[in-house]
Amino acid sequence: MFDIGFWELALIGVVALLVVGPDRLPGLARTVGLWVGRIRRYVSSVRDDIEREIQAEELKKMLDKPGDLNPLKEVVDETTGSIRDAKHEIEEVEKRGEELMNDTGGDEPAKRTADVNAAALPATDDETGADAITPQTAATAVGEAATGGAEPRPAESPGVAEDTVNDERRSG
Repeated sequence: MFDIGFWELALIGVVALLVVGPDRLPGLARTVGLWVGRIRRYVSSVRDDIEREIQAEELKKMLDKPGDLNPLKEVVDETTGSIRDAKHEIEEVEKRGEELMNDTGGDEPAKRTADVNAAALPATDDETGADAITPQTAATAVGEAATGGAEPRPAESPGVAEDTVNDERRSG
């Protein structure tokens, strides 16, 4: 806007002091400050209104363009497609889950759950030995019961040997 430095302001102050006088100078400074603030707010609001109108015109031009060039339509179409794909995947997972629950070979789902629990039990009653249930063996047993296939059991975790040693120390 205006480029007024310190020396210009000092010169204006000295002239105002000589013309108005020391008694009325503070009131004049306050009035000038109020008017400058009002003018700045008015200019700012006019500038904001002009910017909003320009943005509205640009938006209208974008919406009037053909569908191939409209970025808003592309975003909406992309989002709609993603939602449709996600719903389709959810329906497939639900259908597969129902098939697995209902495909028991004549057994009830409760019996199938009991079979899964029985398959997860170790061959011995010692819960701290090499045949102890680990998360890996439990997941394998559940997977075998769910698919009906026999998959090889994963190797035991290294923490099993430590548990056995710690239990022997406590009991001994």
